[in-house]
Amino acid sequence: MQRCEICEANAVTVRWYEEKFAYGSGDDQVLLSAVVPVYECGECGEMHTGHEAEELRHEAVCRHLGRLTPHEIKAIRESYHLTQEKFADVSGFGVASIKRWELGNQIQGESANNLLLLLRMPHNLRLVQEANKKEAFQPTFRTKLSESTRQRSLVFKLRAPVTFEKAA
Repeated sequence: MQRCEICEANAVTVRWYEEKFAYGSGDDQVLLSAVVPVYECGECGEMHTGHEAEELRHEAVCRHLGRLTPHEIKAIRESYHLTQEKFADVSGFGVASIKRWELGNQIQGESANNLLLLLRMPHNLRLVQEANKKEAFQPTFRTKLSESTRQRSLVFKLRAPVTFEKAA
């Protein structure tokens, strides 16, 4: 049993309730539900929810929007044993964005969510990592070319310049 902050009795129990809450505004408003823990004092009747309930509400909103939850985003990053900073380098997201998403302070946009879904597959992570490298793209030649041939190719023109003569 926990201690009640109102009457200080050791009579607080936890019960799980399905809570319905409104999300959105105007015509876009929908009624969502989440099963959340509610702390209730047996002495004074005081009831409240905590941080865990807020996380569960946030997850319900994510599911409604078709977005990954904070726990799922963190699981993707941790599956590669990456810090938030390294995941930012690899993925191209900002470190601050990753922190906000993982803490549940912000829900990622649709395009970021789609990229995160793709990053669950290691092959896609490698492709994104290559695309986000800061180095300039250098083509890979299948045929070995001498340095002199490569230099001549830089000045090669497909056609000779055309000169026009003025008609008399």
